[in-house]
Amino acid sequence: MNSVGVAWSNSKYTPEQMLWSAVLETALNDALTHKDPAERDRAIRWFRDGGQHFQMVCDMANYEPSFVQTKVLSLVEAEKLKSVH
Repeated sequence: MNSVGVAWSNSKYTPEQMLWSAVLETALNDALTHKDPAERDRAIRWFRDGGQHFQMVCDMANYEPSFVQTKVLSLVEAEKLKSVH
């Protein structure tokens, strides 16, 4: 989710949007690279389930939840395929 990094350097984002973008970035890093498999699975489930908290975080970061969900889950699948090979 490279667009999160763009948010940090783009002055049109409010400090609050940057904060919530950081929450998404942390969850993404957890879903892709957390050393504890249970924590990694929990982060993946958070994106996959797309519940109320996920949608609120996306809204506060000014991201479309379905877009974030689709992109992140495709990154997770790509990471799984890399680890199989």
